Amino acid sequence: MTKFLDIFKPIQKGNFGLTDEAIYKSIQHGGQFIPVYGGTQEHTTTDRFVSEYGKTKYDEPITIFNGDGIIISLDGSSGCMTYVTAKRFALNHHAGFFQLKEDAKQVVDPEFFSLFFEKQLQEAGVSEGSKTLTLSMIESMDFDIPQYSVQMNVMSRIRPLLKVKERVNNLLSRIKFVKERILLVEYRDYQAKGVPIGDVLDCMSGNSGLTEEYLYSQIKDSSEKKYHILTASTEHELSQYVPRCKHPKDSSKMITVVEGKPVVHVVRIGKAGSVTYFEKGDYTTTENAYLLYLKDNLKFDVSLKWLMYALAPQFSEYSNIAEYGTWNMTGFFEDVIIDIPSYKEQLELVEEYDRLELLQANLQSILAQIDQIFTKQIVI
Repeated sequence: MTKFLDIFKPIQKGNFGLTDEAIYKSIQHGGQFIPVYGGTQEHTTTDRFVSEYGKTKYDEPITIFNGDGIIISLDGSSGCMTYVTAKRFALNHHAGFFQLKEDAKQVVDPEFFSLFFEKQLQEAGVSEGSKTLTLSMIESMDFDIPQYSVQMNVMSRIRPLLKVKERVNNLLSRIKFVKERILLVEYRDYQAKGVPIGDVLDCMSGNSGLTEEYLYSQIKDSSEKKYHILTASTEHELSQYVPRCKHPKDSSKMITVVEGKPVVHVVRIGKAGSVTYFEKGDYTTTENAYLLYLKDNLKFDVSLKWLMYALAPQFSEYSNIAEYGTWNMTGFFEDVIIDIPSYKEQLELVEEYDRLELLQANLQSILAQIDQIFTKQIVI
């Protein structure tokens, strides 16, 4: 077994306080603009660029990384790694960068490490919804590194797949660009303009203490009606249902629920601001998420899914404001206003956006299949 620091130099963390506001202000400094990466699943595409002379919100110069090495996500999609070569870039504090030691160049291939030890690092993360890796945690881990010749043999076989992966990532980047352009459309007819979001949406906060252990203790409840429970996770393939039980923090009350409505699930902490639309149903949630739904007796015809798509920039913006990755629900409801187009035009945008979402999902499935090959155990 090999320790991390036996083969790599210490991880250099990105800048704390490299916020969207700081990135925008860097424009005034001029110079060359370099990409900014954070705690994402991959570090090859980005729409965020900062001046090389930029500063953090604490007025400290940004760190510019370059050379061959590995970018690793420490928060958010923690453990995800990308091997980069001859590239200048900046990182926020949700990511780090490390390089091979000189005397380890015939011990491990860094690109091989980034591909085949990603899963081990992802599984080492902690916390619900969004895993976190600390530097001390990584440095204490053991890695079963195969012989260098084996690594080279494997890499020669999978490089064609890496090229496919790069092309798919480029397509995903183009889809993201098209989706953003769609949201900038100027509608033909409007029902109203400048409507406060609080006049359109209601919000249900999550139930504190609604843990797996507590839910297991309620399993004997024979109630026929069950509620789909949503957590801070953005993975919704496996659904969990619970009866409307007593509140874990106050047995004189029942857990809060939303009944018979479509909802937008918003992650409060972790991948803050991530949203998912759920069709009409019965829902509840933990304290790490919110449920948004249309107010009763609205004066306008509104598609909740259209509203989720149209407000995509705001959902993201009010997560970036929070330094520690918490979605700012209060600020969102106090500040956001929305222009409401005709219901027909809302549905037209939803149809086009759904089509792009489906294409995006298919491409992401291809990426997942490629990544699955990389995570398979190597038999020496």
